[in-house]
Amino acid sequence: MAYYPSGCDTSIEDHICGTCVNELARISSAAYINKSYYPTLIANPEDANVWAAGVNAGLIVIFPDTQGDYDGGAPQMGQGFGRVEEKINSYLFTANIIDPVYKGNRDFYNSVYKSQNFHVAWTTESIMYISDKPCTIIPTNPIANDLKVEVFWNAQVKWTSENFATEHEIPSNVFVCTA
Repeated sequence: MAYYPSGCDTSIEDHICGTCVNELARISSAAYINKSYYPTLIANPEDANVWAAGVNAGLIVIFPDTQGDYDGGAPQMGQGFGRVEEKINSYLFTANIIDPVYKGNRDFYNSVYKSQNFHVAWTTESIMYISDKPCTIIPTNPIANDLKVEVFWNAQVKWTSENFATEHEIPSNVFVCTA
């Protein structure tokens, strides 16, 4: 009779190789997705109509032109047992998103940081990523002492998850300015 679980290894997915395609970096666009709409969106994240419905309902905010970076995750370690000193419990992910539309967005950023009801999506050259957990959004609006530097909103977006963000094709006509 076994008292301890056996076979704790999970199924390992195949590694994809030989695509000969490089992905260029930079968060070039982003979106905040209300967690109430997340199940609807994640069921078909590449459907532009699903995105449009979320935007029209006020449950998705699109930032069509951004700058930014994503740290890829910092492992959050936990106590190991037996001969294993530590194990990875989860990752703390951080995306830094720079919104160039400064003027008029004070009220938006004053309200969004008080909410933890949003997932984040962002794009690089050809891939869209979506967090599987709601985020903490930490906006700042630094102003440099330089007459040649523009003022932007800087949002640090953080979430903790056991999973890396899901990857999808970028739906056409979603991360564009409609105003």
